[in-house]
Amino acid sequence: MKEQNRREFIKMATFAGGAAALGGCASPISGAPAIAGDKAFGVLLHLGGNICGDWTPDQSKIPASAEALAKMYPDDKLDDHGLMPRRVYGFSRVDDAVWRESTGLMKSEGLNLVMIDLGEAYAYPSHPELWVKGSWSPEKLSAELARLRSMGLEPVPKLNFSTGHDQWLKEYHYMTSTKRYYEVVADVIRDTVEVFGNPRYFHIGFDEEIPIAHEDRQLMVIRQGDLWWHDLFYVISLVEKHGSRAMMWSDKMCGGREEFFKRMTKNVLQIPWYYGDDFSEKNLRWRSELEKKLDSWESQDNLAASIMELNKAGFEMMPCTSNWSKNTASEAMLSFVSEKLDPSLVKGVLTAPWARSYKEEWPMMQRGIRQFADAKRRYFPKKG
Repeated sequence: MKEQNRREFIKMATFAGGAAALGGCASPISGAPAIAGDKAFGVLLHLGGNICGDWTPDQSKIPASAEALAKMYPDDKLDDHGLMPRRVYGFSRVDDAVWRESTGLMKSEGLNLVMIDLGEAYAYPSHPELWVKGSWSPEKLSAELARLRSMGLEPVPKLNFSTGHDQWLKEYHYMTSTKRYYEVVADVIRDTVEVFGNPRYFHIGFDEEIPIAHEDRQLMVIRQGDLWWHDLFYVISLVEKHGSRAMMWSDKMCGGREEFFKRMTKNVLQIPWYYGDDFSEKNLRWRSELEKKLDSWESQDNLAASIMELNKAGFEMMPCTSNWSKNTASEAMLSFVSEKLDPSLVKGVLTAPWARSYKEEWPMMQRGIRQFADAKRRYFPKKG
């Protein structure tokens, strides 16, 4: 961290109630191989899916099996994106065959990184209460990570600590910023780093923690101001303590660009996401009036511009595209990155199809991987 940010973090660490918050930046630890090299081209895949909505301990509302869930949402109930409605259930539904198809397609298409959103799908050794039916054991996940590396895919863990997407923490979501919360966060990060073998990168989320993103919640939990920054730096310090580099979604800057640049450490690899295909000069121009609309999705109309702003400010990044709303998004993103950004700051490019490993959602995933890989070959023909 920059010295200013470090002093700020230490001053604010009294929130955490312990020296654990002050882990700071540790010396790099020799860990998992950096298979993707300097330029990573990867896909976000989901083992866990409990990142939206209210978590409820009422198990009577949970289907008895993955098959029962599938019957609740047959193909004719898929949404406009070809995906099943997002729900939180007491088990992890992952179709191993679809998962292997996705990673196999990534390899055959010449991609080199797979970002794995763990959530509730991993059986964290330190916290059995976070397990659900179907959570992968450390042995199963370790074997899968070895398989991915043998395929030339660098696995990167993702745990989203935004209160908008941390329902995988179950009741600890409602304990945000308490001493117990900080202890659990430290534990699950340690468990994850251990099974991944000290990965080069660790995605910590921290996106969409704004009221409009929680409007359908029965109980809204949101951090603002100094507390949000304190908890961010706390999580960053834990990741760095284990020798990994934190990555995070960058949309916080849409609600305050100047504050973001003043307080954000360049140690963190930024992941600005934009799922559209409009990289016109008008759309790349920062619109300051949108920063004031913190409770509206309109504040994120600066998403495309945020990529250019981060580049100008000297932040290293991995921009992220998606076929979520536009099938032409990958083509537009990779063209823009290759032509307009400082290549020394671009550590790679990602795509997030937001399709889970279900047979119902395989078409969405397949399209996303192929579109991204086609664009990668066109604009970044050299491997890595």
